[in-house]
Amino acid sequence: MSPAVRLTVRLGLGLGLGVALTLGLGGLAAAQGTQVAPTPTEAAQKKTVAVVLTQAKVVKDAQGKEQLVAADSVKPGDVLEYTATYTNHTGKSVTGLVANLPIPEGLEYLPKTAKPGATLVKVATKDGAFAAEPLARTVNGKSEPVPYNEYRSLRWTLGQLPANGVTAVTARAKVEVVVPPAPVAAAATAAPLKVARTAP
Repeated sequence: MSPAVRLTVRLGLGLGLGVALTLGLGGLAAAQGTQVAPTPTEAAQKKTVAVVLTQAKVVKDAQGKEQLVAADSVKPGDVLEYTATYTNHTGKSVTGLVANLPIPEGLEYLPKTAKPGATLVKVATKDGAFAAEPLARTVNGKSEPVPYNEYRSLRWTLGQLPANGVTAVTARAKVEVVVPPAPVAAAATAAPLKVARTAP
């Protein structure tokens, strides 16, 4: 029999996203063959809805068909697909499930890529006020669309998730081109002022 092992895995998701997961492995002790009580973390995980956040780079093959590949490195213009997968470990149906997906700075949300979409998803800028996309704001008394690179979060009202049920939400974002600030120009030297004198 193997002793209980607790393994903590850090998923590096790039651009400020990451999820730490603790996985319970084993569960039986060699001493007298008795079952080891789960650690508080393991016990809590078995009674919760767990979420796993992953990212993949969207590329096209020679035939133009989209494929998802590992996003070990990204560059400006790359399209990333984020997926948050929710698994119900509570042993009973969960109601009122809400899924959140952050959009870090440096990424521009790609419109209408949130799935499931339609009436389930709302979006927000850094102010945290969620509404249906596209977002709009009032500037000088006129309504104008909020640029997609200002979207910072998506939220889905998923409702019910049955015991042992699994559901996922996805969205895509493009890595923005970072434009370095223009160097501060040195103050222009003014030409000497010529004053015309008139004879008295």
